[in-house]
Amino acid sequence: MANTQSFELVGRLFGRERIRSLAAFLHAGGYSISAEVFAGACVVASLALALALTSSFLVLVPLKQALYRLSLIAFAPLVVATPTFVPTLAIALAFIGSFALVAMLAYIVVRMAADSRRNKVEEVLPDFLILAAANVRAGMTVDQALWYAAKPEFGTLSAEVQVVAKRTFGGEPFDKAIDHLSEHFNSKFVRRTVTLIKQGLSSGGQIAEILERTAKDVRNMQIIKRDISASLLMYIIFLVFAASIGAPFLFSVSAKLIALLEHVFAQMPDASTLSGMTGSSFISPHPPVITSSQFMLFVTVSTVVTAICSALMMGVINRGNRMEGIRYIPPMLIASLIVFLIVSSLLDTFLSSMGGSF
Repeated sequence: MANTQSFELVGRLFGRERIRSLAAFLHAGGYSISAEVFAGACVVASLALALALTSSFLVLVPLKQALYRLSLIAFAPLVVATPTFVPTLAIALAFIGSFALVAMLAYIVVRMAADSRRNKVEEVLPDFLILAAANVRAGMTVDQALWYAAKPEFGTLSAEVQVVAKRTFGGEPFDKAIDHLSEHFNSKFVRRTVTLIKQGLSSGGQIAEILERTAKDVRNMQIIKRDISASLLMYIIFLVFAASIGAPFLFSVSAKLIALLEHVFAQMPDASTLSGMTGSSFISPHPPVITSSQFMLFVTVSTVVTAICSALMMGVINRGNRMEGIRYIPPMLIASLIVFLIVSSLLDTFLSSMGGSF
């Protein structure tokens, strides 16, 4: 209880409007936790993670050396001129990275829960509306029709409709009680249905016909989405091949080529000696500007970015929502790593059979 109150005090620092937006976001995901408590818990988790990362950077020798090497690559003049630059950079990266990581993870978890609820609701929404329309034609009022249409097989939708019916039976106006559905489902189909029902009640329209036409429109939209997803299957195959096979293959070949050139130039005499031997100053070969360690850093960042972007694009193509592609990120990263390691080992075997290892 004390921890909850502490989290709530921290969460109130975000302001009323942000807390309201966060509360609506949590309701769409099906979470009943207070928005202030959730925000405060995220802040405390970010601070704890930042302190842990800062201690790791400053205490653990391997991480400290790795950060120093990366700092030399990106900020060599500052590292040489300012002795405190690396510790300051470690603290800044720890705090910024911790807050960004916790916020991103919290957003992804809640958003995926909201999308899952939306998909489940939209799948059963046409059948629910047809059953509610039949109840209205049988002589029931709208709130009673929705109450008796909330069968257990409709799952989450039935539970939320029962909440609306209970509020209506408790004396709350129906046009306000039904807004509960719009707030607890991040679905344009549900919002459109609620709007049409409210407009039909205010104008005296045929509610049964409105419900039946809405159900037909929702079902038609679902069929169109499936057809579009099937027609764009080739794009998904191309993205998977490019991100998981093509890019790692080219990266491994490029990395091995740079390592080979480094090895060759390390065994060659310097430019002055080579010029004296050839008698010409026009021949002055130079080693690659990018070292193999720098290229491996580029490969790591590029692989992660490519996998994330490709997975999000797959979510847009397949489901019309980029958040649906988050589930594809881990398998694409694993596949990219496996392909990179396999091609690198094959190239090592091929080069060693020719007389050396690089």
